[in-house]
Amino acid sequence: MPSKTLLRNLRLLSGLVLMAFVIGHLTNLALGLHSVAAMGAARWLLLDPWRHPLGGGLLALCAVVHTVLGLYAISARRSWTMTRTDVVQLVLGLLTPPMLITHVVATSIASDFDRNFQFAYGRMLAVYWSFAPKYAFQQLFVVMIVWIHGALGLYSWLVLLPVWRRIGGVVLPVLFAVPILALLGFAESGREVLQRLESDPAWKQLIIDHLRPISALLEQTESAQNRVVLGYAAVVGLVLAVMLGRMLHARSQPVRVDYDGGESAMGRRGLSVLEIGQGAQVAHAHVCAGRGRCGTCRVQVLQGAGSLSPRNDLEEATLARVHAPPGARLGCQALVLGPGVLVTRLLPAHADASAAREPADWVTEGDSGQLEPAP
Repeated sequence: MPSKTLLRNLRLLSGLVLMAFVIGHLTNLALGLHSVAAMGAARWLLLDPWRHPLGGGLLALCAVVHTVLGLYAISARRSWTMTRTDVVQLVLGLLTPPMLITHVVATSIASDFDRNFQFAYGRMLAVYWSFAPKYAFQQLFVVMIVWIHGALGLYSWLVLLPVWRRIGGVVLPVLFAVPILALLGFAESGREVLQRLESDPAWKQLIIDHLRPISALLEQTESAQNRVVLGYAAVVGLVLAVMLGRMLHARSQPVRVDYDGGESAMGRRGLSVLEIGQGAQVAHAHVCAGRGRCGTCRVQVLQGAGSLSPRNDLEEATLARVHAPPGARLGCQALVLGPGVLVTRLLPAHADASAAREPADWVTEGDSGQLEPAP
């Protein structure tokens, strides 16, 4: 089975490629604040690379890889305990593939609409704003969903890196500004297209003439889209069934985790130390929401080390990066497979992303072994 580090890197890389694709689309839309002509002029840089066989193939491959790894991550979940950000990402991630199918088909049809027309966005916007407004909102909806899903993932990754101190002041405004400017550009370019439809009867008639074959093609593709979406829904249902079955099977095997300060929590076999604590409302730092990236959930195992799963490569790398003491484990990666363990949390529950970016700034204090930020 591939290592956790490899799977994480593949998911990250494929997500970055998809994010680049969406950034190109939204940036091109934002140019509508200037003119439809500006949108057409920038298309060669922002959109055409993805129409090339190599670019399109890379995009399709990354979409499949990211979707498969996302579904695998869901099937491998051991509990429903999630942050609100995780819930949003999960829902948006599940919505993205079927909506992208519709987006790709509609965009492909629009791109073949009139190859002799000077500006591709002119003909697409004319269809969207005047003849098929439902497709306009559909395309905007899917792009925004992918953007929010990608922006949350990008932020969750970057905020843990030391470089965040230097780039955070630029990245956050960009993540907010790009979709807003794209929506404004879409509205302004739509106004320009509607004015041309009113003032240029010949252009309007040209679009109407070409709508007939497009409508026929849409009818032919809708059934194929529906079959693909139903197939995807079946796969999602199977993934959720696998996750639920694993949870129900583990319920018959209770385990116990005792924490420093006299706190304890009961859970089921196969959950991590962090998940068992979260289920019992035990305060435990977990900046990266249990993804093994930040190291803030690390614990010192005092008893029952043999009841925990072996370290994986992701855990080894993170513990080394944060200079964890010998015998330490990541609470999110250490699965409780035996009757129980006794652990000491090495960081306080209020530890933030700075504990992941600059672990050396956190020093040991007191007999409990907990870490506090240096003054």
